Order: sequence, then C-alpha cells, then structure tokens
Amino acid sequence: MFARINQLASPMVVALLVTACGSATLPATGGQSAIASAPASLTPPAATPPTASPKAAASADALEPNQVVVTVSDRLRVRSEPRVSDDSIMYDPVLPLGTELFVLDGPVTASGYRWFKVAPVSYADLGGPGFGWVASADKDGTPWIGPATGPTAALAMARSDVSRVAADPAEARRAAAAINAFALDVHRALVADPALDLRAKNTVFSPTSIQLAIAMARAGAKGDTAAEMDKVLGARGWVELGSGLNALEQALTSRDAKWKDDEGAKELTLRIANAPFAQGGWSMEQAYLDEIASTFGAGLRLVDYQGDVAGARKTINGWVSDRTAGRIPTLLTPANLSSDTRLTLVNAMYLKAQWDEWFSEGATTPAPFTRLNGSRVDVPMMQRWGGHELPYARGDGWQASELRYLAPPDAPQLAMLLVLPDDLPAFEAGLTADRLAKITAAATRPPEFVDCPGVPADQQDAGCYRYALNLHMPRFGIETRAEMSAILAGMGMPVAFDSNRADFSGITTTDALHIGTVIHQANIDVDEEGTEAAAATAVGMDTGGGPSSLKEITLRLDRPFLFFVRDVETGAVLFMGRVTDPSAAKGS
Repeated sequence: MFARINQLASPMVVALLVTACGSATLPATGGQSAIASAPASLTPPAATPPTASPKAAASADALEPNQVVVTVSDRLRVRSEPRVSDDSIMYDPVLPLGTELFVLDGPVTASGYRWFKVAPVSYADLGGPGFGWVASADKDGTPWIGPATGPTAALAMARSDVSRVAADPAEARRAAAAINAFALDVHRALVADPALDLRAKNTVFSPTSIQLAIAMARAGAKGDTAAEMDKVLGARGWVELGSGLNALEQALTSRDAKWKDDEGAKELTLRIANAPFAQGGWSMEQAYLDEIASTFGAGLRLVDYQGDVAGARKTINGWVSDRTAGRIPTLLTPANLSSDTRLTLVNAMYLKAQWDEWFSEGATTPAPFTRLNGSRVDVPMMQRWGGHELPYARGDGWQASELRYLAPPDAPQLAMLLVLPDDLPAFEAGLTADRLAKITAAATRPPEFVDCPGVPADQQDAGCYRYALNLHMPRFGIETRAEMSAILAGMGMPVAFDSNRADFSGITTTDALHIGTVIHQANIDVDEEGTEAAAATAVGMDTGGGPSSLKEITLRLDRPFLFFVRDVETGAVLFMGRVTDPSAAKGS
C-alpha cells in the first residue's frame, strides 16, 4: 500500500513512500518530489521564530509554492478561500508575528490581494482544517509574509498527514500530576549526582521539557524498555502518557497571549516546540510517524549525521536557539552526536512573564543571604509589601508563598511557588508529590477573614485578616546543564540506554536503537519585573485599601529555598529549582 508523508523543504518537497509492512523510508536530504496535500498536524509556535529580512519581506509577491515563509505582521488571518467574501471563512486566531508557513499553492489574485495557500509549520492553534489562504501584503504594498531565514528555511522536513488529536482538560491535569512527581525524583537525582557536583549549588530544570522529549522516544518503545519508561514517567502505558501530554501541552501553549488594558499593551510568552531530527534516507515505522504527529504535532526534520554530523549539530542548535530566544544557543556539543546517531528528539520551552504586581526597584537593597555552609554573602534583596493579597502558609519545617504572573482578564495564570525550608537538604529528601500538593494548596489558600479581637461587634468595620505578608526575595539568575542518561537510568529505566537490550522497534526495524544521550539545559532570571526562563532537552537515539490585619508576617528568603514555576489551572511544574547562593554566576 501507499501512504503519504508530506515532505516540506525549501526550495524542494519530497513525498515518503510507505511499504506494505508499514515503514516509511525517509528521503535523503536534498531529495525532490511533489506534495499532495496540506499537513494537518501542526507543531506549537516557536519562541523566537525565523524572521524575514526587510529585503525579503519587500519581495513577498515573488513567493512560490514549496517555500517556507514567515509572517512579518501580527494582523494576518488564514481564510478558507482566496478572497474576501462571505463564503471565505476566517479561521481563528490571528497568526502571531513570526509564524512559519509552508507555501502549498498560489499566487491567486482576488479582492485586491495576492493570495497563497499555506500550512503552518510550527503553530498548533489554527482553526479549520490546518491550512488555508493568506494575503501576502496589504493593498498599499506593506508585506504580511516574506521568505524565512534561519534553520527552518533550508531544512528538509517530513510530516505525517495525521491530525493532532483534540485535548481533554482532565487528562492535562492527570499528566501534570505525573510530571510533578517526576520533577521531584529528577531534582533529588540531579542534586545527588557526583558528576554534576550540584549538592551545594543553585539549580534549575524543566521537568515538562524533559518528559516531553523522553515521551517522544517512548512512543516507539516496546517490551521491557516501554515498561521501565512508563514507570519512571508515571504512566500506565502509552495511551495514557500520550493523550495526557498532548492535552497538557495544548493547554500550556494557550497561555501565550497578548492583550491591552488601561496601562497599554501586555504580553505573556509561553512557547513549547517539539522537533525530531532524523537521518535522511533512513527507514522509520509509519505508525511512529503518525503517533508523534497526533500526540506532539511534530514533523521530522531531516539531517545527515552520517555525512555531516557537524552540520546536523549546527542545525539542531540553531533550531533550539531560535525557539528559546537565544537563551540556549548551544544545547549540543561535538561529544553529544556522532555518525552513529540516527534520530535526535528535541523539546524547547521559553517563558517570559511579568509579576501581576512588580517589586519596587527602589525598595531593593543589599541584605545578607546565608549559604548552606553557614557563610554569608550580601545580595540584592527585593521587597514587596503584599498585605493580605500575598498568600502565606507554614508547616512542619517550612514556610511558603506564591507570586502570580500577569495574564489576560479571566484567563488561567502562571505562578511561582516559593518554599523556604528550615533545613533544605532534609526537606528535599522527604519531599513527595503529595506533600508538595498540600504545600501548594496551603500557600494559595486565601487568608482567613475574622472579627477583630477586642473590638465590640457594633464597632467592627471591615474586620481583620489573620496576617499581612511582607516578602523579601533575592534577585537570582541560574543556569544548569546536565547529561541525564545516568540519572534516568538510575531512576528505573536502564534498558532504554542499553545497546544490547533496548527495544525501540516501534520507531524503526532497520537499526537496533538505544538512547545514547539525554542533554537538558535550563536557565532562569528573576527580578523586580518578573521572570524569563528557557529550557531544552535533546534525546539522542543511537545505533551502536481594605481590611486591617491582626499581625504582619515577614518572609525573608535569606537562606536556601526552592522555587516552582507552575501552571495554576493544571498544576504542572514548568520549571523547578533551588537557590543556595543568589550571588553565584550562572552555571557555577
């Protein structure tokens, strides 16, 4: 039988031939054929997508099919027909600036515009069938799309024609719970790993990024390999894992937003992208291509590990850099890829968010911070008087609060949970997912409103809150890079890394694959205005004015503490880390 895997390339396109046994032979990089239909599975938006140069944008009318272009306007909408008319449906939403599009057909001139039929390469939220028509420029000649530059522009691609499945919010919350348990296991393993030497150091990582990348490999695992991976990832089989992560990722990407209020334009940026980079000319199972398309919205990027491993590495690093706003420019080093590599599964995540209420820069002053070894260092300590609007909770050996990030009105928010233990190492050793959930619930509970003690009932005005919080928190910037293979193997999935026992026959039967390397890198900067953070994970598959308060509580994060950047609605931890020395340089 024949099945089509759409091959996107600039300036050429190839189609994959699927044999009767259900495998697909990827064309060699540089191959050529024709596209038959628009790809229906779409990946999430890129954090900092390829841009069109002014010169390229000015030549928008010279665009042609089989070309990758990029939006240079934030007002472009996809239509069902190449014209402005009642029968030309306008699909939601408006495409974000920098959205990558693959040109399928055109131009067609109608309604005073030149139209091109396009399919978004890296955008998951387009309504309709996943493709349609866009105008290349305004009537005055102002370009709306232009030829792309950067890694995607010249990169051959292959996509399954399977649509990404619809998301179930309940499954997103279940996946989030599994990720949070996974996060604590990874954190303990990172801190304890002697090779990383992080026991007394700042750390940051993204459990969501790691799980998404590992899950792309799990989609093709079988036997003991699959069973071990499920146990570590907290899933009862691929159906549960895949559907949960698909739902969660779609929920998270919907947080990315631009809006206006009385103070002007606002923005919350949260972008997640998945990309498998496969060896051109290699054979893969059709079912695997369909699975990563339906679950992760991911199409294959084709590179040449065998003939140009340095070029493959440069392509992957460029893709990651684009999608993390340049915060992770070099995820992979020469030691991470070889001519034996056949597939690299990559996830990238980028966050930029403002606090819903800023810390005042004028209130930031030097203050002492006590390190784990008892020594002290002066650091810039931010201060925010939160009154009763900042939550506070305490329990056996810990105190906690949570800061919310700005989001559109009535939209789900992101938040940073701050946990200050009396003894960080002891607290980390005993921190379970259930205990973290209870701390989170306590730290987000509104303060109790009571009658003011000693005041007659007829003289009560607005009553009293039990506390008002004065929060002191250091500015900090952290970067962590880790080779995760030994850590994940030690957590309970060693077979996946064993070249003799690993079973990834769901990906290919041509070579006996195993996971050769798992590289994770993350960084975060926190200041008076908010948070900027990025993470990337690569899995290398190798062959070989109101009420008064009863009391004021001051929470000083002046000794080692934990932080969790989380999605409030689903509960998913996006970034987790510890601050043991805010004065330390990133990566040290």
